[in-house]
Amino acid sequence: MRKTFMFAAACCAANLAHGQAPPSVGQPQGINLGGTSFFDGITGTEPGWAYLATLRYGSANAIKDNTGTDLPFFNRPKIRATTLVNQFSYTSATRIGNGTLGFNALLPTVHLDGSFAQPGAVLQGGGTALGDLIAGPVLQFDMMPGPTGHPMFVHRLEFDVIFPTGRHDRQSDLNQGSGAYAVNPYWAATLFLGPQWEVSWRLHYLYNFKNTDPASSTPTAWQGRPVTDTQAGQAAWINFAASYAITRHLHLGLNGYYFKQVSDSKANGADMAGSREQVLGLGPGLMLEIDQQGGKKDVLWLNTYTESEVRNRARSRLVLQARYVHTF
Repeated sequence: MRKTFMFAAACCAANLAHGQAPPSVGQPQGINLGGTSFFDGITGTEPGWAYLATLRYGSANAIKDNTGTDLPFFNRPKIRATTLVNQFSYTSATRIGNGTLGFNALLPTVHLDGSFAQPGAVLQGGGTALGDLIAGPVLQFDMMPGPTGHPMFVHRLEFDVIFPTGRHDRQSDLNQGSGAYAVNPYWAATLFLGPQWEVSWRLHYLYNFKNTDPASSTPTAWQGRPVTDTQAGQAAWINFAASYAITRHLHLGLNGYYFKQVSDSKANGADMAGSREQVLGLGPGLMLEIDQQGGKKDVLWLNTYTESEVRNRARSRLVLQARYVHTF
């Protein structure tokens, strides 16, 4: 779960100089940037429930403009985000073709903390609160065997909706909720390259709807008019990973994500040129399988990322993540 800060920097700096500033517009923090890793194309097809918990910590010490340069308005910025995502997954007995129908619901609790040296601009807000609810149906397809009968490929489709249920204070720059609806379909897949190697990916698309109650700690204007609505641009991104089986239960590998905003954000219905976000995250990870009684398994992932190629957002030099799945 991520919170972005596009245009918040320009907002604060312009306000210092002119008394009124451009709006702060950013992608919702609830999107899955690197939240999934190895064996991502696989979920259970037996009817029942699973609980997934993801704990993520990110520490950013730079806020970038649309060229990747540190914005000069801030003096030693530090933005820390700690998120606990509680996810419940249900697999039904309903079959559609060679797939099994299910449903996912995720609710994050987000702590945001920002500190800024003086003199310089400051982003207001933070604290601990619930983020936006994310929910949607999922279709998990059956495993496809290779020529020798061993598993070769498995994939899944999901259509999520982001509901603006999280805290969204219109007087703050750092908010746990986005203040707008969004739709986020994805395709996840795992390809087995042999008995010990696998490659996984998750392709996302994001469409953000209009925010009619935009948030900022300073008065905002766009093209000479007070800002009454904003809309973050459409985006696409991929989570990717590859792992090697050290033992039957332990897998080590590399994971990453690449996010690209593909259309400009808007204020009062007008495009904001130079507003597109981008980020690349890379790092090592591991996956540990834990046997349960009755043949079921719990799974633990540990991942870390460092971000680069950052545009129009805060850059996290360090992201730490632990994800645990328990099947009932």
